[in-house]
Amino acid sequence: MHANLAIDSWSVFVPYTLFHAVTVAVCVVLVVALVMLMARRRDIAAEIVQRRALAGFAIAVWVASYVWLNWPAIDPKMLPLQVCGLLGVVAPLALLTGNRWLRAAMYFCTFTLTIQAFIQPILVLGPVTLEFWRFWLLHSLILCCAVYDLVVLRFRPGWSDVARACVMSAVYVVLIVPVNLMLGTNYGFVGNPPDQAQPAMIALLGPWPGRIVVLMALVYFGYLLAMLPWIGARRRTAAADTRASQVG
Repeated sequence: MHANLAIDSWSVFVPYTLFHAVTVAVCVVLVVALVMLMARRRDIAAEIVQRRALAGFAIAVWVASYVWLNWPAIDPKMLPLQVCGLLGVVAPLALLTGNRWLRAAMYFCTFTLTIQAFIQPILVLGPVTLEFWRFWLLHSLILCCAVYDLVVLRFRPGWSDVARACVMSAVYVVLIVPVNLMLGTNYGFVGNPPDQAQPAMIALLGPWPGRIVVLMALVYFGYLLAMLPWIGARRRTAAADTRASQVG
């Protein structure tokens, strides 16, 4: 009986427990340590190689993940159409291309939405399952790409990037709502599944379709919060430049 309890404890993931906290801590420490190690590269050619390696690995994991989820038959509920599912490929492409729209989406969606997967993971399977490792590896790679862009590539978001993220989020919702209605899915949590299939934190936002407006308002507010540190940083830089010019 004790053996069965031990097996069950490793087969099931329970959010908001000590194990959850340790899992998140390990993911964050590994991401920060990897990026700090990569940041030591001062040679431009070496940086390009390591950035391509990171992006290539992230894309390979993303492809393998969704092939596995949809093997041997495609499951309409397991397509890479959740926000983090899309970020799994958007983030490495942002590193590879340097496209400002992709970098804006990666920054704001990662630090507003992907971090919710760390805080409120929709995961029920424990570490003896492949799904557990798939979930945390995919989300950690998204975070790693975003942190790399900030620390190594020195991405600094501005108000135009907030606008880009808002536009891309609105386009996503407009496109994904009819997909949800057609497939009976809940991608982006803007679908209309039965109440018992809706995550509790989304159900609190009220009935569908009104909750879509509330959800989008919360997302946009999150984008503004993610922009606040850079407003302060710009003010400090401007003040420092002013003092330097006065001394000079």
